[in-house]
Amino acid sequence: MSTLKSTIQISKIAAAQRQLDAAIRMFFQREDELAIHTVAAAAFQILRDITKRRGRHFTSEVFKGGILSIAKQYVQGTLLPHEKAMVEGSIIAELAEHIRVQGDSFDKEWIDVNISKRNEHKLWLSETTAFLKHAERDPDGFLSADGLDNEKMLIATCAAYLELMNQPTPEIAAYFAFWSLRNDQVNGLADEVQLFARQLQATEAPLRYEKCAKFIRDSKTSDLR
Repeated sequence: MSTLKSTIQISKIAAAQRQLDAAIRMFFQREDELAIHTVAAAAFQILRDITKRRGRHFTSEVFKGGILSIAKQYVQGTLLPHEKAMVEGSIIAELAEHIRVQGDSFDKEWIDVNISKRNEHKLWLSETTAFLKHAERDPDGFLSADGLDNEKMLIATCAAYLELMNQPTPEIAAYFAFWSLRNDQVNGLADEVQLFARQLQATEAPLRYEKCAKFIRDSKTSDLR
C-alpha cells in the first residue's frame, strides 16, 4: 500500500481569489468587520503585487478600466443625465468617439494615466491596513471603528482580481451588483450582473445582504450540476 499523499498546489492568484470570495461571503453574512477587512486586504496585496510583477502599474490599470467603462456607457447612451453632463466636452467624450469608430479593436493602452507612488499609497493603504500591518511601530495603539471601510476595500480587490482574470466568481458578481446599486453605477454592469442588480433594487435594503448570499449559494449549486 502506498503511503504517498497527493499534494494540492494553490497558485497565488487562486489563493487571493479564495480569500476575496471568503471576505465577500463574510460581508453578506454580516460577520465581524475587522475580520472581513483583514482577509480582503490580504487578497488585495497579493493581486497588487502580481500586477506589478507583470510590469503593469496597478492603480493606473484600475483607473484605465474605470475610464473605459464610463466612455463605453457614454457611447451606449446608458449614463445617468448628471453623469452624461459631466462627460460632455471632456477628454472622456473624445475617448468615446474613438471607441465608437474602432469598436472592439480599441486598445485601452491608448489611455494615459499617471499616478505617483505617494497618491497610490493614499488611495489604497487604509488606516485599518496600516494599523494591522505595522504593530511594531505602535504596539499600544488603538483603531477607530470608523476607520473600517470594507466596501471600498472589497470593490478595490474585486477590481484588482478582474484586471488579472477578467471572469468574476459568483461572489464578485454579487458584490459588484450590490456596490453598483448603492453607488448608482448599475448601467455599467455586464448584462447578467445588471439583471441581478435590478432584482436587488426591487428588494428592501436590509434584505439585500441575504439575497446576495443566496445568489452566491444558488450559483455554486448550479455550477455543480
